[in-house]
Amino acid sequence: MKNNTSLREIGEILANADSVLIFPHISPDGDALGSAAGLYRVLTAAGKKCAVVLEEEVPEYLSFMPVEGCTRDQSVIDNPDVTVCVDCSEPNRIPGRIQLFEKGKISVCIDHHINPEGYGDYYYIDENTAAASELIYELIGEMGLPIDKDTATLLYTGIVTDTGSFQYSNTTASTHRIAAELMEAGVSVNNVSVAVYQNVSREQTIAEALILEKMEIFADGKGAISYVTAEELASAGATTDDTEKVIDRLRDIKGVEIAAFLKPKGGDVKVSLRAKTYGDVQKIAREFGGGGHKKAAGCTISGDIAEAANEVKKLIKESLEN
Repeated sequence: MKNNTSLREIGEILANADSVLIFPHISPDGDALGSAAGLYRVLTAAGKKCAVVLEEEVPEYLSFMPVEGCTRDQSVIDNPDVTVCVDCSEPNRIPGRIQLFEKGKISVCIDHHINPEGYGDYYYIDENTAAASELIYELIGEMGLPIDKDTATLLYTGIVTDTGSFQYSNTTASTHRIAAELMEAGVSVNNVSVAVYQNVSREQTIAEALILEKMEIFADGKGAISYVTAEELASAGATTDDTEKVIDRLRDIKGVEIAAFLKPKGGDVKVSLRAKTYGDVQKIAREFGGGGHKKAAGCTISGDIAEAANEVKKLIKESLEN
């Protein structure tokens, strides 16, 4: 565990604040949105002026989540008392909002990704926790605030998506206990499961078929990599959101230990990395200025996507050889 404070002290800071801005990382996933929107709901219910500031729209595949309070308007609250970044502990994960984050009279970071430095005036980082949503659940408990059904759904979705529906090695006994308590608060497990895992569009299916057809298996079957271009997505009538689950398809192939998937993002290339048992993809991601966990990480690379794929493949091979 890495911290310079406790969740109880962070809870006291938030309790004494009148206005709070919350910052999940760029390209927010289920855990980033779930933890941020869950914290928003309990703080708003407690009478705080609050908002979740994003750099992009909520991804379509997560639109089922009750994410009221999310905005791209950086003037939504002037001179916030407290700014909180959740599910990220490095300024390069909130690049277009960093100046706004630093305007908080007090800045706080709550995360479960390893960062040797920490960030903000106060930070709490526990890399042994499966999801940031677990930490927000514990923070809410420290504050003595109630959790309604929608808040429970947000936090449960964050936990489910960051643990691969409790399949990943980051899942702990505490993870299951928290999930059970969220279920008791009213979460419909079936509704979340259908929304996350059984809601595949025709366009997503076509895009995945294109990507899987061009995948490359290497390193004696232990590595898998593929990518998709903007032109290929357009031909399928798909968007980058429709490729979110492809990395899991690549990792799930028998014998594959490390998988990588690359897709366009603006003028850059977004890379998703996954490991199955002994692989460490966080080290690979950090070579490109990214980060994450040992079994799930990511980064952004500038340049041609095919060339970027070759660079990533080379590092995967080196990692597997070592």
